[in-house]
Amino acid sequence: MSQTDIKVPAQPDVQDGSGSAPPRAPLPRLYALDALRVIAALSVLVFHFTGVDAATDANWGVNPKALFPSIFPYTSYGSYGVQLFFIISGFVICLSAWDRTPGQFVRARFLRLFPAYWFSVLVAVVVWRALPDGERRAPSVSDSLTNLTMFQVPLSARHLVGAYWTLWVELTFYLIFLVVLWKGLDYTRVSVFCWLWLLASILVQQDDVPLLGIFAQPLNTALFVSGIAMYLMYRFGPDLKLWGLLGASWLVMQSDLVQHADHLRHDKGMDRNPYVALALVTVFYLLVLAVALHKLDRIGWKWLASAGALVYPLYLLHEELGWAMIRTLYGRTGAWATLALTTLMLLVLSWLVHRFVEKPSQRWLRARLAEESRRGTPQDLPG
Repeated sequence: MSQTDIKVPAQPDVQDGSGSAPPRAPLPRLYALDALRVIAALSVLVFHFTGVDAATDANWGVNPKALFPSIFPYTSYGSYGVQLFFIISGFVICLSAWDRTPGQFVRARFLRLFPAYWFSVLVAVVVWRALPDGERRAPSVSDSLTNLTMFQVPLSARHLVGAYWTLWVELTFYLIFLVVLWKGLDYTRVSVFCWLWLLASILVQQDDVPLLGIFAQPLNTALFVSGIAMYLMYRFGPDLKLWGLLGASWLVMQSDLVQHADHLRHDKGMDRNPYVALALVTVFYLLVLAVALHKLDRIGWKWLASAGALVYPLYLLHEELGWAMIRTLYGRTGAWATLALTTLMLLVLSWLVHRFVEKPSQRWLRARLAEESRRGTPQDLPG
């Protein structure tokens, strides 16, 4: 999952409705959110590798539940790390957009998302083509090219990597957040937007409105709104209206989460208790809320910033590439050694991607965009 640099204002500055604000100094980093992002990424990783209850897993060749009986009851809930990502995303995207114009916000999101993503698409193509799995059909050339856009869902293309589905959810969040950003961000405008978006996600379930269904899914909307509400608490301090917004978003979240978990349990055979899942996501709420209420300000370990920088490359690369590693190593090293080696190699590769792909490409693109901005809009050529 992608996030911007997790930095926060040293002191809140209330803006007027125009969204204008004086330039702000470099901001201290919220290391606690870095730590939570690392937890979310690793929980998704161990879920994919050890927590899927499949009678015959295509990668291990046996049921992971039988390979890892001591940790399976816990790692089977690792997929809920995605919900933690979405809560953090609501917090961080609101933070990063606050003093920016829509154009600045779009540019920052593009630079953050696409360089590492494009590299992961190339890696996935190589994995699918060079390391074929006889039981699975490789994506078509057209689907592979469509994945470069990150718009696989509306273009009805197959994801090269299963985890890419969350990036489309993030993109829809950014697109709808541009609506409120267009007029500038202030406390009232953002909180009203949250209430309207949350209400729309509830009402859309009563009618077949496909477009609204894309932009207002109850569970995901509630998670993003919760993160935004907690950021407003951090910036302006908690008040009754924000507690009400957070409580309402939790109620919407729990309803959809339990229904979804019930569906997975009864229709998909996933051995997970819906109310254990709800308790886990509620703990995520409390952890981010502790950040919002300044209860974790003392966390300042510098290494968390470096660890947090690996989260996005790790999330993008771990699934198909990790499974290819597992298929290659398992017959030689055994289950636990394969899990450890695969995870270690993915962490090293994520650092290499961040250091030698993501950062240089971001610098190059940022410089080119700045140069084109200085040159201004090209004039029309004479007819």
